[in-house]
Amino acid sequence: MTSTQRGQVQGWSTDINRNGTHNFTKSSPQIELPSASPAPSSSGSSSSAKSVRWGESGSDKEARTSPGSYSVGSPKPYPKPVLKYRTLHVANTPSPFDKNTPKIAASAAIDSVLHELVTCIKDFKPPSELDFANAASIMELAKVKKNKSFVDQLYRLEKLGGKLAEIPIHGDAQLMDKHDVTSAAIGRALSRMEEYQIKLGMKFIWTALDELAIKVHNCIEAFVYPRQLDFAEDCEDGMLLAKTERNGPFIYQLRLLVSFREELLGIPEYDDERLEDKRWAIGDEIERNIDRMKSHQLDSYRYQLRNSTAYRARL
Repeated sequence: MTSTQRGQVQGWSTDINRNGTHNFTKSSPQIELPSASPAPSSSGSSSSAKSVRWGESGSDKEARTSPGSYSVGSPKPYPKPVLKYRTLHVANTPSPFDKNTPKIAASAAIDSVLHELVTCIKDFKPPSELDFANAASIMELAKVKKNKSFVDQLYRLEKLGGKLAEIPIHGDAQLMDKHDVTSAAIGRALSRMEEYQIKLGMKFIWTALDELAIKVHNCIEAFVYPRQLDFAEDCEDGMLLAKTERNGPFIYQLRLLVSFREELLGIPEYDDERLEDKRWAIGDEIERNIDRMKSHQLDSYRYQLRNSTAYRARL
């Protein structure tokens, strides 16, 4: 076919792979286009019509064209937008077979812990006071209603710390940094809770000591020592008082001072110099007055004993 020059243009097909990128591959069919058309035959032959095959493998579609014009019987439609969205959506989802999937899951787990931490702190309303009664230390909280919200918050924070500790970091430096930052945030939250507990604990101690000091002072100031006491008949050392009306106020005063001593021991301690000085002053006041009452009791016994001996001597 010397009179007709034919050029061959190889077709290309595209598809979107799993990562949302386009792969370009050569298709096996070829489009044969006439480079020149011979002059029309005078015999009216149908050789002037050319056929064009379009690029799908195994396609039997054929368009008949006249010189200078082309038409396609059934053009391919463009992909619908929803197909593109679905492709991108799948591309953004980590494959379970991807080697980075465990790290992505660990990162998401740390994010979840951090989100829970923020919510936990934001929703917590600290109580205005805590109950430290009968506690050896203000770092110990009794399981009472007044302490419940505070204790529950401590439990939630410690639980988040345990949850974070269980998340693997797979030796990844970025995960390690993220893990450390979150752990530090939980640690700071617990430290603030501890500081607040100490603050309320010191307030509790100050209040308890002040109230006790007032009670001790009023008790001592209001008491009047009796001039004489009644002793039991079998008393040999002056330490056994008879249960008489005259002895009633004295016995009550002694018991009251002893109860103040026990109350002081029930107030929790904390390593603060001012608190310790105040505690010592109250304790010293209680002990001095107990000793003073014992001394008065012994003096009364000896006085009565001397008088009794002198009386018997005169007989």
